[in-house]
Amino acid sequence: MAFTVKDFEDLLRILDRYPNWREELRRRILLEELEQLPRAHRRLSVRLGRIEKSIAALAETVRKLAQDQRRHATALTKLRREVAEARAEADRRFAELVEAQRRTEESLQRLSDAFATHREEFLSYRVEADRRFAELVEAQRRTEESLQRLSDAFAAHREEFLAYRAEADRRFAELAEAQRRTEESLAAHRAETDRRFAELAEAQRRTEESLAAHRAETDRRFAELAEAQRRTEENLAALHAEMDRRFAELATTVRILVERVDRIEQDVGVLKDHDLRRRYVELAPAYFGRPNFRKIRVLSASELADLLWAALDEGRIQLEDFEEARRVDLVLRGEWEGRTLHLALETSWRIDRGDVERAVRRARILAAILGETWPAVAGNRLTEGARELLQTIREEGQPIVVALDGGIEWPS
Repeated sequence: MAFTVKDFEDLLRILDRYPNWREELRRRILLEELEQLPRAHRRLSVRLGRIEKSIAALAETVRKLAQDQRRHATALTKLRREVAEARAEADRRFAELVEAQRRTEESLQRLSDAFATHREEFLSYRVEADRRFAELVEAQRRTEESLQRLSDAFAAHREEFLAYRAEADRRFAELAEAQRRTEESLAAHRAETDRRFAELAEAQRRTEESLAAHRAETDRRFAELAEAQRRTEENLAALHAEMDRRFAELATTVRILVERVDRIEQDVGVLKDHDLRRRYVELAPAYFGRPNFRKIRVLSASELADLLWAALDEGRIQLEDFEEARRVDLVLRGEWEGRTLHLALETSWRIDRGDVERAVRRARILAAILGETWPAVAGNRLTEGARELLQTIREEGQPIVVALDGGIEWPS
């Protein structure tokens, strides 16, 4: 027969009525479980100890995880803030780089356009300079031919003049001989007259009229001779005046030709200076390059002007120094034995003392702006004054570079 719920409820009412039955019932029912309870308790205690250790370890792990999570959350927040700031900075810098790139491209385009324009102007100027130089060479040749023809004409005119002077001297000699013969004839006539006066003294009254006529004739002949002498002197004076006039015209012509030759030489000198400066601008690395002087380039006029204006605004140079330095022909920049070196270059086909003095003076001014700067001169030949000044500068131990017809003399 099964034990139902109603039976269980009856049992509970009975136990409530008879409380002393509860202990007996508990002993009868729980005897085996009570005997097993200590072992179960020990096992439970062991398990609880393990569980407590596991819980403590888990709590420690959770605490550490919580700390790590808080630390990671703080780091993550900081990282997110830094990432946001870095992203904003990167966006700003990227925008600046984009703008700088745009400005650089615009500058490069303007520079490319300016370079193309300058290149076209330079090529046209070079063609024009070559044409003018050819014209000057042709004019020089025609001038030399004209001078040769003038020299030949002068030689012929000189020979003609010498022949004419010989002819005049001969005619003067003939005139002197005629004068001598006239004087001899007059002396003979006077002797004859005296003799006749002596012989015809007694007939003087008869011969006075004849003597007067003879004297009149003699006076007439003397007057004609004096007139001929005067005309001869006038002709000689006119001849001398004509010769002086022709010599004056010849001297004027020679002076004009000399002035024209001087102007041609000045124009050719200017063209030579321009061509020399152009060659040193285009071939500066080839002319000045050497193992201990490399990466050579020529500072542009605008770049040098910007540096001079900045130095003037900052008060490093005075206005007179600015005016002096901006007239330098060329400024070269390169690396001399690992350091930056500049050359203040003055170019002239004929280097004189003034060119050397200007190079030294302008190099001293540019050294205050660019750093170490040496003076330099370039040309085809040196005057004696330039050689003496260069020798003095070298004896004082100052560095100076001399370029003659492409060959470079460096400081020792």
